[in-house]
Amino acid sequence: MTSFKKLYKQGASLLCLSGAAVLVLAACSDFSDYNEARTDAAATGNQTLWENIRQNSQLSDFAALVQKAGFDDELNQSHYYTVWAPLNGTFDPSELQQLGNEALLKQFVQNHIADYGHNATGELNERVHMLNGKSYNFVGQGTYTFDNVPVATANQPSSNGVMHLMSGAAVYYPNLYDFVTDDKMSAGKNIDSLRAYFQKYEYSYLDENASVVGPIVDGVQTYIDSVMVTENIMSRNLNAMLEKEDSSYIFLMPTNEVWKKSYDRIKNYYKYISNTAAQSITDQGVGSEPLTYTVDDVAYLQDSITKLSMVSQLIFSNNDGYNQWVEGTPSYLGSDTLRTTTFSKLSNPRDILNPAFEHEHLTMSNGQARVLDSIAIHPWEWYAPERSFNARTNLARVATGNTHMMNVTLRGFDGYEFAKNGSLRYVWAEPNGGYSKPEMTIYLPNILSTTYDLYCVFVPEAFDMTNATNLPNRVNFVLNYCDETGTLKEHTFLNESEENLTAFSEYLETVRANNTSLPAVVDNNTNRTTFRGFSNNPLKVDTVYFGRFTFPVSYAGLGTNSAQICPNIKITSPMSVFNRTLLAAFSRDIRVAAIIAKPVELVEFEESNKQ
Repeated sequence: MTSFKKLYKQGASLLCLSGAAVLVLAACSDFSDYNEARTDAAATGNQTLWENIRQNSQLSDFAALVQKAGFDDELNQSHYYTVWAPLNGTFDPSELQQLGNEALLKQFVQNHIADYGHNATGELNERVHMLNGKSYNFVGQGTYTFDNVPVATANQPSSNGVMHLMSGAAVYYPNLYDFVTDDKMSAGKNIDSLRAYFQKYEYSYLDENASVVGPIVDGVQTYIDSVMVTENIMSRNLNAMLEKEDSSYIFLMPTNEVWKKSYDRIKNYYKYISNTAAQSITDQGVGSEPLTYTVDDVAYLQDSITKLSMVSQLIFSNNDGYNQWVEGTPSYLGSDTLRTTTFSKLSNPRDILNPAFEHEHLTMSNGQARVLDSIAIHPWEWYAPERSFNARTNLARVATGNTHMMNVTLRGFDGYEFAKNGSLRYVWAEPNGGYSKPEMTIYLPNILSTTYDLYCVFVPEAFDMTNATNLPNRVNFVLNYCDETGTLKEHTFLNESEENLTAFSEYLETVRANNTSLPAVVDNNTNRTTFRGFSNNPLKVDTVYFGRFTFPVSYAGLGTNSAQICPNIKITSPMSVFNRTLLAAFSRDIRVAAIIAKPVELVEFEESNKQ
């Protein structure tokens, strides 16, 4: 697991510096040559860094802060350091004096000290890694700057290091992880709800491999220097190394008001019940007893998944090619998309990052924190995504038909390209006898408790037939789902379009006209279900809309069995195998690539943006 931050007791350094000597020193560092005190020092080189700091009247403010933080003894030892010491009058020590000793050590003292020797000579372009983990640019030629602060006097030698006198202090920026989890760092920023959520997933443990083993006391292993590692499960699950100084992110941080408003809206998509039922589907058919998923604490599950959805699309890596345009780095991917650390693509980046929506824009050591009064991410790209259910992956059952799992490359057909790289994966259900009609059942896992428009992606028979007749299908769609009481229900979608009835009737009349031996077409009332079915265009990959439905409960996150604890769609043929007209007009074979569930918010957005 990735370490987020390491808390050292200073014991390792003291152990290295104990008079036992050179053997211990070598064991403490792979870079011991850099840590040996210089022997070619000039006048001040005979004194330690601390002695030179303490005796320099221009560094009295810096010396007082070093001493308060408890790092003066360390600068008196033989470990080799470089110190960038700000001169009196070039920074304000009063606010720093108000910090606790640990915070002062990390945010100021260690922010001006680095391991090893960093001399300012010739042309310099160095990125220096400080003791607190921050990194700063040390650059120049003849005259030098550190973190854009001028170096007043460079290369003052000491027996255990080198010191540069600065015309100001380096600015300490917390990293994004420290900022979002430390109430002192983010005090007054109104992000308490977000901070509490991330703090909930933080834990610490002893890193025995990195710790220095001490004696066993009363049968218990002790450590001379114990290294505690703090990790955050949530940050890791979001693929965001927010603690890493060499990473770079933009983190959208909702204020408490935005957090509550988003929570109240999103939780309605995650309505759960104690016992969610689903059809038990086997090769032999539908089982007599339904499957049931029991939730012991419905409110807890709703709260947990709602909050996870809220934070899942808020972080962007600046190293991602989709996002590099934000900081001005050219990107071949352009500037019309952002990609989150969870790999979701957002289509309105300029609205999301627009300064008009910003409450506060804060610089961190590894990116930016944007505290927002409003979040402009589209619902379907955030908490209510479109769902596409590949028929091969989510196939529950094919009845009275031979099942073929197909994977072909698109050959100039129009329509929905369901798989990547122009490849289409689909299920072909072929009748297994002269009087059989295949029925295909497809699972719909992770459906939310919201309203969807539903579509079926049909594949033409030309994909797998050499001499294709190019006949359309005529099918019904039956949805099996669980209602809010835990009862299984069925809903049959009917094609209510009058145009459909007219077109269907005219099509059958055309079939009969071309084959006068066929019987007359039955009238609408005699075979109403057939007439109210759905047909596809057999000359292309055709995405057919078959209805709108509001699911009363959510199926997202229902454990390892969620692949089967979910609704299903049964695709059936309403026509009789004894109706010669229908058999001549329609194909009994069913070829389906996917079922698509498009949230109504996305449908309304697309309708409003049609030209």
